Amino acid sequence: MRRMRTLGLRNFVHLLPLTAFLIVLICFFRFNNLGQVINERKGGRKFSLSYQDPSEKQELIQVLRRATMPDRTVILTMVDESHASPGSMLEILLQSFKSGQGTKRFLNHLVIIAMDPQAFEYCKLLHPHCIHPSTFEPYFTIKRHSIITLEHNVLTWRRNNVLIEVLELGYNIIFTDADVLWLKSPLANFNPTYELSISCNFSSGGEREDSLREGGIFFMKANAIALEFLKHWKLSRILYPNPNAEESLCETIKQNVEITEAYGFRVHGVDANHFGGLCQLNKDMLEKVYTIHANCCDGLSSKVHDLRIVLDDWIHFNASEKMALRWPQKCTG
Repeated sequence: MRRMRTLGLRNFVHLLPLTAFLIVLICFFRFNNLGQVINERKGGRKFSLSYQDPSEKQELIQVLRRATMPDRTVILTMVDESHASPGSMLEILLQSFKSGQGTKRFLNHLVIIAMDPQAFEYCKLLHPHCIHPSTFEPYFTIKRHSIITLEHNVLTWRRNNVLIEVLELGYNIIFTDADVLWLKSPLANFNPTYELSISCNFSSGGEREDSLREGGIFFMKANAIALEFLKHWKLSRILYPNPNAEESLCETIKQNVEITEAYGFRVHGVDANHFGGLCQLNKDMLEKVYTIHANCCDGLSSKVHDLRIVLDDWIHFNASEKMALRWPQKCTG
């Protein structure tokens, strides 16, 4: 009898890894099928974590087809009502494309994802490639239920879900934050053979070892490796929620070197001197940088104020008018 109990215990111990794997697998499928059990009613219409009908996904497909470059690359940005209104960040972003060196052509490839109906309506007045919020409704409406409480992390969480959707359709992505000015074409800085090309900057207000933040723009290649890496990141945040964790791609890669190597997820580090920000100032900035990110800046109104000055300085700089940098003024970190 004792021997039988010993054998039973040993068999149970051997089954523990398989049991743990099955639990993780069940959690993954439950998360990806939450739309079947969790619904929210808005205006008489139910929204779940999956497309309600083929027309919503078809809208995304049609917009991406119209906006794609020949190599199936699209430029994505995300805005809400605070970014898309008269005199707002969206107007400055679009103006930078028009005023940059060789960047106006990229407007044809820019897809703006609106996170609320107000942003979508204003976007349509300014740009031909706007995505209605119902296309990604689940990712935008679960904010109040999110396991992530930091506003920056919430935005990153929603963005990564959108990246997965677009990569699954086979489109390479250049993602740009709305508070980034495009002064020159950044494409030469991206390595299309790598899964990710990104510039990482140290966060402000702390030691260099604290955390790494994205430079406001990155390139991601549409292949199975990139897709599986994002899905792993997504699943790990469900299984091991940490509201205080830094959610940037740069910090995630830094903290998960073994995972990136296991997936074969290759990262091309872009020279941070070419992707500037209000934290990284130097007198030759307008000559060297391709984009400028409104980092070291907390308030949206402060970002709009200082980016307008940057854009105005850039226009005068192109007219061969030498000047001292007049910014930042309100963005002081």
